[in-house]
Amino acid sequence: MLTVGSEVSLAQPLLLSWVQWIRESLTDIALRVRVDVPKDLIKQVASGEIDLAIMYAPQHLPGLKIDLLMEEELVFVTTDPETRFPDGPDYIYMDWGPEFALQHEMNFPDITPDIHMDLGPIALNYILSAGGAGYFRLSSIQPYVAAGRLHLVPEMPMFSYPVYAVQSAIIADRSVSDAALAGLHAIAGDKLEPSSGAL
Repeated sequence: MLTVGSEVSLAQPLLLSWVQWIRESLTDIALRVRVDVPKDLIKQVASGEIDLAIMYAPQHLPGLKIDLLMEEELVFVTTDPETRFPDGPDYIYMDWGPEFALQHEMNFPDITPDIHMDLGPIALNYILSAGGAGYFRLSSIQPYVAAGRLHLVPEMPMFSYPVYAVQSAIIADRSVSDAALAGLHAIAGDKLEPSSGAL
């Protein structure tokens, strides 16, 4: 038995691709999959309820082993190609965590956004339907940039947004979790390739 999980915004395609890989490569194990909010997910990993999870900014708790999977980039995009700056009523501030908040404040100290959101897929769907601008994961916006629905503003600063694999230190059978983690590292590497079309 192996229990894996992820944050909501990493469930597709990373978690989905990983689950498919596990089913094809580790055929002799039973699999449980959970998607949860970060604070609950990290507690479940620390307590041993979840063996491996994918997260953005895991809290360091006793009994955890944390591995860097990949470095995502947060980039500024807009539905209006004339927009060059994250300001005004159309700017959606996505809460990407304390590190992003600090970097955002340092780069844009005078900006007070009208709209704050804390879930990337919701914020992205909002600007795609209502128009606007914001900082989003490069992998999630690439298809929309290619289709002309979003426009990347290259002169705006980009911010690093690393993805981690978090593992319980009390896993009974480490051979299974090590194999699953190796597969996850391979998938994460593929997701960074420009041709992957990752969402």
